[in-house]
Amino acid sequence: MKFRAVMIDAGPMREFTNIVSTISKLCKECVLRLSSDQLYFIVSDENSGPAPPILWCEIPQAMFFSEYQMVGLDEEHKDIYLGISSASLARSLTTLKSAKSLKLKLTKKQCPCLTLEIEVPSSTSLQTRHVTHDIPVAVIPRKMWSDFQEPTIPKPDITIELPTLKQVRTTIERMKSMASEVTVRAAAAGRLALQIRTDMATVATRFKGLRVEAFEGPIDHSDSESESQTNEDISTTCYCRVDAKKLSMFLSSEQISHNRTLCSIVHKKLLILSLHTEENVTLQCFITGIVY
Repeated sequence: MKFRAVMIDAGPMREFTNIVSTISKLCKECVLRLSSDQLYFIVSDENSGPAPPILWCEIPQAMFFSEYQMVGLDEEHKDIYLGISSASLARSLTTLKSAKSLKLKLTKKQCPCLTLEIEVPSSTSLQTRHVTHDIPVAVIPRKMWSDFQEPTIPKPDITIELPTLKQVRTTIERMKSMASEVTVRAAAAGRLALQIRTDMATVATRFKGLRVEAFEGPIDHSDSESESQTNEDISTTCYCRVDAKKLSMFLSSEQISHNRTLCSIVHKKLLILSLHTEENVTLQCFITGIVY
């Protein structure tokens, strides 16, 4: 297996740093999948062993790298799967904000490593400094690749565009200090509600006038506890109750410059959050619903 890639533009280097920094806040370890046209960062639930990913990030290599070369296992299995410390990778990239170039390559030291060679301007002369980081990686065997495929999900009942992530994050940060679970409710009329319940009160924040990308209603509420709002047609409304901490962690991706974020709900079962950037990067988070 071989891999070598070079990045020379300041914008992509800054964006790549922000993406990796966000992922490092979500997990200590992740899987880096390298293919001929994409890089994938894949995060599984740390507490559940082998399981479908809870986070899936796709980065088109052509938008970020000026050079990109790789050779996989063989002609049939061309990808490379690496287990890597996302925190170590994020720390290594901190100097990219002022760097002239970044070279990534697979190397063999005492163990397999992802080696980063960063060219940084000197503050005292016209010369440049070269900083090298060797990050140990675990090469994932072919028989385990199926554990790191993009999740197959049911068709969402509704997909709605979120307000600015900063607004939503501020709301969720306050809510999670009062309750461990939050209910996300979306209506075909373009309304979104975030709600928590405690022994003392029910607290909700509502947004309206949002763009609805798709609605597959009507929604069957026959087996649901009453979640409806006054004067609202519940057949056009679906919801999902999720872990507030997991939702909050995704919202830290606000530092990635993006043009839209979508919220898709499979009624009561699954919340899918998708962030899209102008560079065609997609970051998806899958949060399983809590059902009593």
